Amino acid sequence: MRKSSLLLVCLLSGAISFAVAQDASNKSESVAKPAMSKKKSMKMSMKGCMMKDGKMMMVMSDGMTMPMDKDMTMGSMKMMKNGKCMMKDGSSVMMKDGDCMMMDGTMGVTMKDGKMMRVMPGGKMKPMKKDMVMMDGSKVMKDGKCVMKDGSPMTMKAGDMMSADGTMKKMDMAK
Repeated sequence: MRKSSLLLVCLLSGAISFAVAQDASNKSESVAKPAMSKKKSMKMSMKGCMMKDGKMMMVMSDGMTMPMDKDMTMGSMKMMKNGKCMMKDGSSVMMKDGDCMMMDGTMGVTMKDGKMMRVMPGGKMKPMKKDMVMMDGSKVMKDGKCVMKDGSPMTMKAGDMMSADGTMKKMDMAK
């Protein structure tokens, strides 16, 4: 009788301990994780900015645009809400209607002397070190091959430029 009572007490205490542990683990799983800060979520979902009708607009990942309400850092530059782009060397460029800039400061890519180059504000060029995805989803490879947003392939030739928003242009190579 004593053995069976002791066994029953052990089983009950084990079952109670197990139930309490399960309840505690369920509570820890159901605790809501803190929401991402608004600033971090905004930065993660923003693809770049553009000047539209004389106003700076933020271009979001889903393609939506919203007015730029404060100055922002884009790459090593500071983009002012009035469209003025301040470089770290102190020089500045004013964005014109239709100009776009990706978060890393790239305004587009072009083929120059057989090499793909990133076009920076003020027409400065930097070598393209890795494949890029433009704001509309078009992909540009380091070798000049592109896959447009509709899936059609193309190869860039000397003087071709793809703007940060994915539109193709002929670039003035006189610079």
